[in-house]
Amino acid sequence: MFDQIKKLSLQSVIYGVGHIMTRLVTFLLLPLYTNVFTAEEYGVISLAYAFIGFTLILFRYGMDTALMKFYITENVKEKHGVFSTIWILQFFSSIILASILIGLSPFLSQYIIGDSAHSNILRLISIILAMDVLWNLPMLILRTEERPMAFVGLNLVNVFTTIAFNIYFVVYAKLGIIGVFYGNIVASTLMLMFSFPIVYQRLRFKYISKTLLKKILYFGLPFVPAGIFTMVMELADRYLLEWMVGTTAVGIYSAGYKLGMFGLLLVMGFTMGWTPFFLKKGKDDQAPEMFSRIITYFLGIYGFVAVFFTLIIDDLVKINVGDFSFFGEAFWSATNIVPVIFLAYFFFGLYVLQLPAVYLPEKTKWIPLFRFVGAITNVVLNILVIPTYGVMGAALAAMGAQAIMALSIYLKSRKDYKIPFRRIGIIFPLFAMIGAIFLDGSTIIKFMYLSGYFILWIFIVADKTEQNFIFRRQL
Repeated sequence: MFDQIKKLSLQSVIYGVGHIMTRLVTFLLLPLYTNVFTAEEYGVISLAYAFIGFTLILFRYGMDTALMKFYITENVKEKHGVFSTIWILQFFSSIILASILIGLSPFLSQYIIGDSAHSNILRLISIILAMDVLWNLPMLILRTEERPMAFVGLNLVNVFTTIAFNIYFVVYAKLGIIGVFYGNIVASTLMLMFSFPIVYQRLRFKYISKTLLKKILYFGLPFVPAGIFTMVMELADRYLLEWMVGTTAVGIYSAGYKLGMFGLLLVMGFTMGWTPFFLKKGKDDQAPEMFSRIITYFLGIYGFVAVFFTLIIDDLVKINVGDFSFFGEAFWSATNIVPVIFLAYFFFGLYVLQLPAVYLPEKTKWIPLFRFVGAITNVVLNILVIPTYGVMGAALAAMGAQAIMALSIYLKSRKDYKIPFRRIGIIFPLFAMIGAIFLDGSTIIKFMYLSGYFILWIFIVADKTEQNFIFRRQL
């Protein structure tokens, strides 16, 4: 069992590095954005990228998930058939949807970005969406074929090109906000070019069939409403903040959210190894117990990282490099919400860890319901708390929504695929994260708190088998 967990851990680390590098663009560009743009301008950028995240769901319509599900087979003909069917579908649908979006851009821009003058941004977004959908499919192939190094290599291309062209268009060409999206287009174009050999090697038109198409659509389409509800959870706070408080508040909130999204990077990095792992191992007799151990380990590691960032975040953003700080001073207040966002993604991780309960029995129709519950909770909480607590209210609403969603899937999983959770493995990191928020002391005290977390986790959460394994490895 430990050997299988070790393999999952290694792959999750490698995939996680790749995913983190992709998302790392966000962090590496924060000093640029928060020092060059005003909070209001950064709010416009944030609303635009929020729209990209939402619209990607419609552009993909569950085909990315279907590819992960059906490509895991030993039959080469079936592999090529699945990939060819999905890639052709995505190619034509992306062109159609992008064309529609370009045509509607003058009308939609005033509602999406807050100003009809930004319709040119929406046209660029349409192109970005179409290309991102197509180069994402080969990346999924690399995951299913367990080729993490190639996955990381392509992500490096994305990271370096995005950063380089953002700096060029924003700093040197001085194009302002529009330069951000020019940089993204160039990066997406290069990713499409570099990933095309993977497509060419697997594209076989003769293996496309109506039967396979129906099977793929039946599995994948339920993820569309699920994805929409997910994006409502992710985006409602920004648009409600813009409506109730203003674009400047969106800029502050988004800056803090980006820092807190390191928690999401941990979850998504793990998920990239977790999903193919539980799909392959889920039918084993010892799978539930093994999954329980994995859940305990992941939440323990997540809690440690979250506590660490909570304790250092105020000092981190004030680090100066020449004339620039990591965060522009106007954005320093955003650090208040970072620990809350970490808590939100803790609950999201708890949700993701329970996905075997719906994937393995093939009851994906429940996923839209879980996401719907989370979305409604998020919208209602935002409306209730933003008028009083502003930016912090939006963060608290995000945390509450993720917690409710995790609880929803837990109640369902007890009936279909019960995983024997260790409650202490959930409670311990949760309370440690909350405690870190209220800790106010010297560096030594913070170090002792972080060290205490590690030691107590070993002796309180880990069982004797795990303790022996840990200490044996140390020796």
